[in-house]
Amino acid sequence: MPLAAALAATADDVCARKTYALPASSDSAPQNALQHSQAHRIRIERDYSTGDARQFSLKLPDALAGRIDGQRFMQFVSHINERLAKAEGATARNVLEGCLAFATLYLSTLVIKPHFKKTVDEISRYIYHVNNTLFRPAGLLVIDPKQTAYMFIEIISL
Repeated sequence: MPLAAALAATADDVCARKTYALPASSDSAPQNALQHSQAHRIRIERDYSTGDARQFSLKLPDALAGRIDGQRFMQFVSHINERLAKAEGATARNVLEGCLAFATLYLSTLVIKPHFKKTVDEISRYIYHVNNTLFRPAGLLVIDPKQTAYMFIEIISL
């Protein structure tokens, strides 16, 4: 059995390297650079306590505890959560936009900017503003969660 377990572990390692495009040898410089760059990234994960709604955890990560104010961080994440809820809400406007888009084979979205897109752009502008006022002075940079499909908010230490 030890041989079978070793072969399975080797196969899993090879599969992971192919999936994530990691170099074949573990001693290579690119992998060490990848590990180094990952060490300075902080993720704010999604909060699934209320279901599948797109919302992020309000808990201040330990890595940010001394760098930014906890109350301002909570306001930042709460604002993003509120905007995402507004964008995805089942309002009459969203339903009508969806019906219109479907009826016109989504050609109407070329003329009329959907509410969801407007709200996502508003979130991007807000993150840009908060980066300049709160995070950059603390030596941090928030990556727009649109780039990660709103799976998490990533904060990079500069």
